[in-house]
Amino acid sequence: MTKAKRGRPKCFDEEKALEQAMLLFWQYGYQATSMSDLTKALGITAPSLYCTFGDKTQLFYRCLEYYLTHEACSFTVIFQQAKTAKIAIEIYLHENIKRFNVEHKPKGCMLITAAMNCHGENQEIQNTVLGYRLQTREDMLARLQRGVEEGDLPPHAPIQLMTDFYCTILQGLTLQARDGAESGQLQAVVDQAINHWELFLQSA
Repeated sequence: MTKAKRGRPKCFDEEKALEQAMLLFWQYGYQATSMSDLTKALGITAPSLYCTFGDKTQLFYRCLEYYLTHEACSFTVIFQQAKTAKIAIEIYLHENIKRFNVEHKPKGCMLITAAMNCHGENQEIQNTVLGYRLQTREDMLARLQRGVEEGDLPPHAPIQLMTDFYCTILQGLTLQARDGAESGQLQAVVDQAINHWELFLQSA
């Protein structure tokens, strides 16, 4: 009986290759990153890339998952453990800043920058990334609603407006980081944004 031949073993580290691809998409965006860019950065041939990760879109989705697991700030843990809604939002914004300015890595948030310049034929990419951002918004709103239920926010606090405000701050921070703003500058912006907390409650 003849044994079936085994496929050729991979000659590259799949996890490392995924990280390198993520960094490219994070830095240049989905639209501007070509398959040639990817194979060159990963040090593999196009057939090896397709065999391991699928096409460019499939690879991008894998990179998003990698980013969320290894690079993105975990709002779930922060929102669950913070004693009050205000503390939760403050910690979340400051923790994001730490990740926006990591040495030798692209600045800002991949969920905001990676699909900014996608053309119409890549609407699915835009929708997927938008879905992640909307989930963050929903989780923030839910944390503020929990604050109302637990009594650290008044019953008529404008939690939708507060969510819109702090999500806008978050997106602004990532663009400022991309433009070269230092962490200290971004931290000062967050401090001012948190100072507005009481202004929201005064109108409640």
